[in-house]
Order: sequence, then C-alpha cells, then structure tokens
Amino acid sequence: MKKSTIWFFLVFLAGVICANVLGVVLGRELGAMNEYFINRYLYTEIHGQELFLYLFYKRAPEFLILLILSVGIYGTLVVDCYLSYLGFSVGFLSVIAIMNAGISGSVLTVGFFFPQWLFYVPVLFLWRYELMRYKGLDGEYAASGRKKRRQMKLAASFLLAIALLFTGLFLESYVNPHLLKKIIQMLERV
Repeated sequence: MKKSTIWFFLVFLAGVICANVLGVVLGRELGAMNEYFINRYLYTEIHGQELFLYLFYKRAPEFLILLILSVGIYGTLVVDCYLSYLGFSVGFLSVIAIMNAGISGSVLTVGFFFPQWLFYVPVLFLWRYELMRYKGLDGEYAASGRKKRRQMKLAASFLLAIALLFTGLFLESYVNPHLLKKIIQMLERV
C-alpha cells in the first residue's frame, strides 16, 4: 500500500511539473478550469438526475473495465497504471487551476473533487489491496492456499467497490454542483 501511495504522489508531482513546463498559455485554454467556464457555471441550472445518468454512463463502464481487466495476469499493473493516470491528471489540473485563478485555484480544485473522490479513491485502493491479497502477492494468503475464501473476499470487495462507486456518483450528481457553486461565489467575493 505504501509503494502505491508513494507512486501516486510521484506521478502527481510529474503532472505538476508538466503543467508548469507547458505554461500558462495552454493552461488558460483547458476545459473546466478556465475563467469563462467558471463564470457560466454560476448561472447554469444543474439537474441531479440527468447528471447522475450522464456520470453513470461515463464512469461506471470505466470502473467496470478497470475492475475486470485487473483480475487478469497483469491486474495490479493495470490498477497501478490507472492510479498513475489519475495522479498525473490531478497534479496537472491543480496547477492549471492555480494558473487561472491564483491561490484560490487550489480551493477550486478541491471543490471539483469533493465529496465524490472520498468514495472514488477508496474504490481503487481497496480493489488494489484485495487484488494483491487474492493473487497472493502480500504473503498472507499465499501461505494459506484457501482459494474459495480468497475468491469470496474478492467478490465482497467487488460489491463494496460498486457500492462506493454509486455513492460517489450520487454525491457528484446531487451534492458537488451545489457545493462548487458556493465555492465559486465565495471566491468571487474575495
């Protein structure tokens, strides 16, 4: 677990460095972090049910493909690559937000990811941990050789991951838009 956490922060740092190297010009043009989008977001009415369906069709297949691919021979490598992608992306977007909005961009970045990532991140780390245990890479299950028990624990982890995913989707659809609007309004007053 410690190695994957250290690796995540190393690729996060790589994203930060990459965003700094590419510079301010590219940063001002990128998607949700530009000033135009932030101002429009305040006046847009967001319907939670429609957003939930959109996010479900976007995130659920991504997570399911990740979980299914990770059961194969190179499963932990697949999860580690996905964690690397996320770490790089978060680092890159954090710098872009700071370039566009100054120090308040860091608050804006937290607003984009909160509270849903409190559930999305544990899905990945829980799945990686249980996958390593299932494959016997942690030593505990490798000695026991109880295949049926390992399969049951992996299935339980899969169900827990699905529950955490749906909780994250719900929060991203119904809570995050209102929270993000409040953060943007607060930042405009400052």
